[in-house]
Amino acid sequence: MSDYQIRQTTTDATGIATAASLLSEVFGKPELFTTGYVQWQYADNPDGTIVGFNAYAGEALAAHYVTQPMVSVINGVRHRGLLSLNTATHPGHQGKGLFVKLADQTYQHAADHGYDFVIGVANQNSVHGFTKKLGFQLVGQLHALLGMGALPYADDLSGFSYYKDWSPEALAWRLRNPVNQYGVATSRCVTVSSATAYPMISATLGRFDKKKYALNPCAASFSMLNLWIGVDRNITSKTNFYFNIPNRLRPAPLYLIFKPLKGGLAPLHFDDVYFQALDFDAY
Repeated sequence: MSDYQIRQTTTDATGIATAASLLSEVFGKPELFTTGYVQWQYADNPDGTIVGFNAYAGEALAAHYVTQPMVSVINGVRHRGLLSLNTATHPGHQGKGLFVKLADQTYQHAADHGYDFVIGVANQNSVHGFTKKLGFQLVGQLHALLGMGALPYADDLSGFSYYKDWSPEALAWRLRNPVNQYGVATSRCVTVSSATAYPMISATLGRFDKKKYALNPCAASFSMLNLWIGVDRNITSKTNFYFNIPNRLRPAPLYLIFKPLKGGLAPLHFDDVYFQALDFDAY
């Protein structure tokens, strides 16, 4: 570890370009991790710029981890928190424990600067590292349903012990994703949707109170089936014509994880959580 220099991630032009280059190389997705996309993720969020750290081998970026500021309501109280966002280690520097080192440094820095928690979504490969090495709570596996028709909507979220508190400015920023186009429908509520990688299947990403959010309608791509991913006790396989997608048919089961950064925040109870796909970076 002494061969590496640990520095806080920056959001100037050099910092954005360096992060975009490493993310593109590690994940093989240069069409996604453009400098414009990383700028949007890291610097344009009205809830704050990213919090994270880099590991350098000389002047080469060896590993990178960032979290994204957000606001959530936990047991009726608004808290500043962080979404665990991007982590990448160059193939030549893997197996050195750099991710854990960067994450620990990030969480300590965040706690010192007034952030109360970190929440994230991990896949089957990463969930063990978060829970066993970084002390995250495994809240539960996200539901994934496929079906037809409208989904239930509750405009009062006070019955949930956790939900993300989207400001109008933050939601407008989220929908300006430079690499994705969203459908926005306004009827009983505002429904945000997106195309998926599968023909004729769209995804419902979020539903919002139309009295609070003034969004311009935007037609969604035509689809025959609808995908919903998240946590909401009102949405189950008994909801309208929806069925639970078995794990063997999912590209990767996804798990909600949570880590308090200060005392007084109790573990989350899965059945009391309200968590939508738009609350993380799946789309």
